[in-house]
Amino acid sequence: MTAKQIVMQEAKRLLLGMAPLTLIAAGLFFLAGMGDLRTIGSLLGGAAYSFILFLMIGANASKALLYPAAQAIGLVRRGYMFRYCLTGVLVFLTFKLPFINPLAAILPLFFPKIILLANSIFRKKGG
Repeated sequence: MTAKQIVMQEAKRLLLGMAPLTLIAAGLFFLAGMGDLRTIGSLLGGAAYSFILFLMIGANASKALLYPAAQAIGLVRRGYMFRYCLTGVLVFLTFKLPFINPLAAILPLFFPKIILLANSIFRKKGG
């Protein structure tokens, strides 16, 4: 299995986990009285951004496999810094733009970590 196939397999698994987490978060926002269109749009936008970040990490890691170690380390570091700065801009914009709910937009950034942790805990032996 190639690195890109592994990334796509994990991306599918991530997407299957993000959909219910997004629905649960939307339900919690609705119960808290913040279930307006602004919140739902922010939640969906944050989930989409989080998924794109995961794809960018996978693409960067699979590309780094093609280079010698020193170059690969530099490539991974540049990719990390780019994604880190991009996320910083997103977080800044969530607080500055009036049509974005900051909590709803930032919460999905934690979904991949939750999903990957849950998959590692509940993964069947030999899987």
